[in-house]
Amino acid sequence: MKTYFSDLRLISSVITITVRLLSVFVILGLYELSIYLLPKEIEFVSEISVLTCLVFGVFGLLPIQEKISGFLKSTFVSEYLSDDPGSSRLAHRRFDSEGLIKNVFPELVRLTNSNFGKLAILRNDLVHYELYTYAHKKQRKVNTFEGINPRAALLTYILNKRSGAMIGEPDQNKIINEDFVSLRANFILPFVFREKLFGFLAVSNIPKDNVRHELGFLAGKCALAVHNQILSSQIAENKKYRKELENAGKIRKFLESPEPPMIGDIKIDLLSREPGELLEFFQSPSGDFYFVFLRLSVTNAVSVLALCYILGTLYSSRLNGELKNILQIKSMVEDNLKEISWTEKYDLAVGMVEKETGKISLRFIGKKFKLFDASKPDRNLASIGWENIETPGKDALFLTLNDRNIISFQHLGMQP
Repeated sequence: MKTYFSDLRLISSVITITVRLLSVFVILGLYELSIYLLPKEIEFVSEISVLTCLVFGVFGLLPIQEKISGFLKSTFVSEYLSDDPGSSRLAHRRFDSEGLIKNVFPELVRLTNSNFGKLAILRNDLVHYELYTYAHKKQRKVNTFEGINPRAALLTYILNKRSGAMIGEPDQNKIINEDFVSLRANFILPFVFREKLFGFLAVSNIPKDNVRHELGFLAGKCALAVHNQILSSQIAENKKYRKELENAGKIRKFLESPEPPMIGDIKIDLLSREPGELLEFFQSPSGDFYFVFLRLSVTNAVSVLALCYILGTLYSSRLNGELKNILQIKSMVEDNLKEISWTEKYDLAVGMVEKETGKISLRFIGKKFKLFDASKPDRNLASIGWENIETPGKDALFLTLNDRNIISFQHLGMQP
């Protein structure tokens, strides 16, 4: 028999019973109204009234009853704590991780009879975790760096502990025990979906065996909720920027060729581009080509406007013949970011490819860039603080950011 472990589970049952009783009264009222309105000269008045009520109840009242029950449960309790199929479907459609944090988290802590618990939720970047605490009926959000390290051995350990991990288990090492202590936890329940960890619950008490099955069932719902939240955010972001990308592509055709230029014997390939990035080539009067790569750490409406402003400034300077060297271009981009009061982090690489010699000059800001030869991928040819000059050989040169290839340079005349 299902254990009613909390007040919210009891409220959910009361809502279900109340809505169904109201539905019965509505049907009885409709039956009496039909008897009253139908002409008395008609035979089988009772049978017609029963048939009318039956049709209305099946095709009208049952869907309305489900919607009312789902609305009340979403208002007073979380859909994820309900066994009602309609409420569960509503939860999955809404992708409501806020309801998970507000309602489900305290219930999970209470289910373990703990007075203190921590909840980790995977962010949209699929790397870091938002951390929440619950103690003495109060919730608060804490900074991630005060909680769990996203590369901690604990995350790999609990990924294989679907039913939960307890402190002091034989396969734990010293580092994992320290993570338990830092979280003030004796029991950690992972939220796993499709072999990926979407979060976890850390509580001060070790739950009883008859409660761990209930916890595992809710943990699966929590993992699915976080997965759906991340997925819906990615879909919304893609839709948001798709139109801007189409418009930018149309404008770009009037300004520059969308394909990277062929500079003498140097072939340039664009390997990847993501939202929040600017990558453009500009030809100088001498035939040399400058390129600018700018990535803003935040991708939103403000960052899109910032990139458009920087792009407009660069094109205006090129038309006026103000692009002289890569140091001047680098300073121009930095000054424009300061002018628009951009306070977030950014990564900037400014370079030039000489038409006659094929030499590549590069300056960059940020520690995430790497320039390497295809034959020696582990050796970084670029350094922060000065102008790096390289000449492509028979093997291509790659410019990367966070180990993601952005541009490749290859001397076609030296291919074997």
